[in-house]
Amino acid sequence: TFYIALERALHNYLKAKLHIQTSEMSKDRIRELLQEKNADPETVNEFISLIGSCEFARYTPSSNVAMQQDYDKAAKVISALDKQI
Repeated sequence: TFYIALERALHNYLKAKLHIQTSEMSKDRIRELLQEKNADPETVNEFISLIGSCEFARYTPSSNVAMQQDYDKAAKVISALDKQI
């Protein structure tokens, strides 16, 4: 449930920040939109990586350490995107 909530939070952040619909939430479209807003490529890659981690975690067990690392990474990436776009 942690990763479902994290993925939902990431999507909601993008929906609010970029004014897009859930149907536009493919990784390629997210990358394209963030690049159009001149977000740093490394930050964009980290954001896409987080979404991938959330998708992967649905099918595999994850440790508390991994969850904490992904949570910390999400906070860092969202903070960075706020400054960039």
